[in-house]
Amino acid sequence: MGESIDDFFQIGEVLEKQLTEIEEKLEDQINKIIDLSHIGAVFTSLLDLDMILPMVIETALRIVKGEVGEIIIFDSGEQPKTASWGLSYENIQKIKTQQGVNIIDHVRNTGESITINNLSFHDNDKVRVHQVSINSIISTPLKAQDKVVGVVTIANKEDGQEFDEDDRFSLELLGSFAAVAVMNVELHEEALIKQKIEHELDIAEHVQQTLMPQENVEYDGIDVNVYHHQAGQVGGDFYDIVKLEDGKYLAIVADVSNKGMPAALIMTAARSYIHILAEDISSLSEFVAKFNEFLCRDMQRMGGMFITMFFGLFDLKENILLSVNAGHPPGYLFRGDEVIKLKTGGPFVGQFSGIKYIENKTPLKTGDKLIVYTDGIFESVNSKGEMLGLANSLKFLKKHCHAPWHDFVNDLKILLKEYSYDVGYVDDTTLMHIEVKK
Repeated sequence: MGESIDDFFQIGEVLEKQLTEIEEKLEDQINKIIDLSHIGAVFTSLLDLDMILPMVIETALRIVKGEVGEIIIFDSGEQPKTASWGLSYENIQKIKTQQGVNIIDHVRNTGESITINNLSFHDNDKVRVHQVSINSIISTPLKAQDKVVGVVTIANKEDGQEFDEDDRFSLELLGSFAAVAVMNVELHEEALIKQKIEHELDIAEHVQQTLMPQENVEYDGIDVNVYHHQAGQVGGDFYDIVKLEDGKYLAIVADVSNKGMPAALIMTAARSYIHILAEDISSLSEFVAKFNEFLCRDMQRMGGMFITMFFGLFDLKENILLSVNAGHPPGYLFRGDEVIKLKTGGPFVGQFSGIKYIENKTPLKTGDKLIVYTDGIFESVNSKGEMLGLANSLKFLKKHCHAPWHDFVNDLKILLKEYSYDVGYVDDTTLMHIEVKK
């Protein structure tokens, strides 16, 4: 009976001891989680990988009491970014699973940790790093939202013991915080790149707007009004009015065969050539041919880009309009109920050197109105998939060409809104309206 009571007390002591050990272990785990949470908050507040990675590997070594380790961050298209504490990426790659896959690829592909104790290889040689034998290793993913952004690997516990489930749990928790920190850095870098691009686009937009004249200008003898809408922040449509000498004005409407920044750059080069060559125009057709030669030198190396252009030279002393249409939609001169189509010229500019252009000569009268536009007008599409088209565009112009500009442009916007159903297919749109006042 006495022995039974002694056994009972002994069992009780054992259970109490085990309970105490469990409580201590639980308290240790709770403290470790709290500690890791604080560390994780620090990680996620940083936006520099060069600061984050050494902190992660140092923390990982401390919480599992490892000797050496390394953290690897994957970056698509580039070499992985690493931070090492006595363990190199090359050495880790030598350690393979039973299936023959190196542990980094295994963790990256499966998203699961791997622990190998009593490490051995087919040739019975152990990996050595700076004369340190690698006896055991644990490798854990840096994973957030099921995305593995990296792997942290620790080798050899300081006390010579094996890595266990507690180590695995701690490293996985640390890896979750580290993954969020890495993704924050990536998002921050993407935001900076986007901000830089937006800033550069703002500058390009400002430069482009500065290079083009005001949309409503009264010159001596002509009134110029322009409707100009870009599909993006910068575009390939452009227009210009160059005053040559008293009573002479060169009007240009153009459309680069592209959108965005490439088109804007070509537009800027084209405008520069126009202003250089316009200092001496003896013949409009020769001017366009020379301008084409300048452009060909630049554009033939740019993957087939070209420019359609309409050139109209108003000579108010001689009361004539000289025009060259270089592959552009026809311009129209409206005189009362008469409509004169201006399509004489030649092919688009910028791709074929040695082209000869033909100029058209049209008498001018007070009240004449020249209207030229880009293909963004007639290629717009409504909700039924119907294109506005050249015929409907001309019909609109005939009906509204003699209206005051304010009414004309309001009706044009209403029409284009109806034919701008698919935003993805809306092109740059420009319309120039020039009225002869004397």
